[in-house]
Amino acid sequence: MYQTKIYITTDSSSPKATEKHYGYVLECMVGGEAKTREGFGKVTGTYHQAVLTALAEALGRFNQSCEVCICTEDDFVLNMLERNLAIWAGNEFLTSKKKPVANQEEWMRIWSLSNKHLILTSPGKHEYTGWLQGEIEKRKEQENV
Repeated sequence: MYQTKIYITTDSSSPKATEKHYGYVLECMVGGEAKTREGFGKVTGTYHQAVLTALAEALGRFNQSCEVCICTEDDFVLNMLERNLAIWAGNEFLTSKKKPVANQEEWMRIWSLSNKHLILTSPGKHEYTGWLQGEIEKRKEQENV
């Protein structure tokens, strides 16, 4: 099973629903050498929605089962991945009060994409944080030209 990492960064950790830009790097060791791919996008929503959207896009790029370590500063998303995602899936993504979980669509997509992988998490800044932030800013500037 391949060992891979997904590094995610956003331009804002504000909980308010605003336009947020995100970036991710996929890293996989092939023949002892790190191979990377990246992706960038934007979403109007909360910080968690931006991270979830980036994660779903990144998971959607895998074409075989892998051990995937997800690296992000969003502790909430990582905790929910580890502790609640399987429970939510078993309850049709409804809370104990029978209301849809927040960001239900994103969580459902992540559940369907992550089932074939072994998911691990790593909270906090990571080796691509600075590079991703710089790339996000460059892309935002290009949008405004």
